[in-house]
Amino acid sequence: MIIRAAKMDDHDIVPELMLQAMEDIVFTFIGKNDIEEAIQFLTHFFRTENNQYSYQNTFVAVDENEDIWGSLTCYDGGKLTELRKPVLEYMQSRYGVDLTPENETEAGELYLDTLAVAPSAQGKGIGSSLIQHIIQYAKDNAFKQVGLLVDFENPQAQKLYERLGFKAKETLTFVGGEYYHMVYSIK
Repeated sequence: MIIRAAKMDDHDIVPELMLQAMEDIVFTFIGKNDIEEAIQFLTHFFRTENNQYSYQNTFVAVDENEDIWGSLTCYDGGKLTELRKPVLEYMQSRYGVDLTPENETEAGELYLDTLAVAPSAQGKGIGSSLIQHIIQYAKDNAFKQVGLLVDFENPQAQKLYERLGFKAKETLTFVGGEYYHMVYSIK
């Protein structure tokens, strides 16, 4: 398995991986519980540059055949407003959803927005490998910390992040849900 920067042509990850990572949040963004519309929404942004869900901000774990087993989307928390702006404008113009989500990250933080592993590849260390790759990326690019949100109702994910060195910094409300903002401090 290798981890590489995603390419625009990797948009096939959207239905299985990004949708899995976004859970119900994407339905709030489009104002309806429609999986096909959610896939279209995420695919649009994955294939478009300069937004928080762009392929430009995504890494993929692939096997020797270039089959994608996992994906991780992350970005500079200091650029959240600029990266989120096209998403909010699209939500308003296409779906009539006027939503201003709470800020889930901050300047100096490499924010891990979405992480997912294909169901057929779970339990093989792919998620951990992606996170370790991002921690090294954060170190190489002078970030102070790597941050992410973990749903209160997902203690299994919280344990994984704690095992990798993340600590709960605070609790946050984000789009109606309660989350731990967990951080890995870069030394």
